[in-house]
Amino acid sequence: MASKTTINFDDEMEAALEELAAIDGTKRLAIKRSLLAEVKRRRRSRALLDVIASWEASEGPIDAAHLEWADTVLDRQGVDR
Repeated sequence: MASKTTINFDDEMEAALEELAAIDGTKRLAIKRSLLAEVKRRRRSRALLDVIASWEASEGPIDAAHLEWADTVLDRQGVDR
């Protein structure tokens, strides 16, 4: 079922919407795609936190040596942190 929501944007939000609309074609499509992308991002983040918590529950806390290894891998792959 479709529903309608009214949102008031300040200048910063309006500028962001215009930027996205230039990419997506319309404001409506930009809002829909952005909303879905944010939900997916948050689900992935939550899932990752759940995996880490589960791993730590069974294996113990992640130690400094493992974090250093992970940082090295991320640096090698050029991942911003």
